[in-house]
Amino acid sequence: MNFGKAFTYVFDDPRWLEKIIIPILYSLIPVVGWMVLMGYVMRTTRNVAEGVEFPLPICDFGDDLALGFKLFVVNLAYAVIPMLLGLLVLPLSFAIENSSNTPVVPIIGVILISILIFLYALVWGVLSPIIQAHVSVKNSISAGFEIKTIFGMLTKNFGAWLLVFAGYILSSIIAPLGSIAFFVGVFLTSMYSQLMTAHLAGQAYALTK
Repeated sequence: MNFGKAFTYVFDDPRWLEKIIIPILYSLIPVVGWMVLMGYVMRTTRNVAEGVEFPLPICDFGDDLALGFKLFVVNLAYAVIPMLLGLLVLPLSFAIENSSNTPVVPIIGVILISILIFLYALVWGVLSPIIQAHVSVKNSISAGFEIKTIFGMLTKNFGAWLLVFAGYILSSIIAPLGSIAFFVGVFLTSMYSQLMTAHLAGQAYALTK
């Protein structure tokens, strides 16, 4: 993988500013605009995975919205499990608060459920970049649930995805730097950080598909 390329490829495109300004403007629209932005980032990942010379796409509202919505559905489906586990904690907590004795069983139940939620979040944190990349390339909701394929990509080249995780950490540092340049800078650095991780994910996907 070319880690450095993820930081420079945006500016290698002679039309980079023209290409990214439209999805940035769309992102000002609540919900719908955020899906358009996500779809744009995902199409960038797909272009990198497919070896396109200048992977920054031209924003297409309809296509980007559709792709972003597909990822939203996938993420929502995966969020159901911890939400249901969280709901189980409510009656157990109520039992603990209203018990005159030490409620051993409810306490153990809360602890076990908390551990399950933590482990689920840990696995999700590892797999979510791969899931997003797979949905991006395959352009389908069902791709997000191809668990065997997703785990296979992780085990086939764990080092590549480890670099993607490192990229996500760096992007979380880069994104807020735009606040130094006031309002506009935040959007530019946030967009840049997402495109950086999109490139890394596309590279990793190409190595493991």
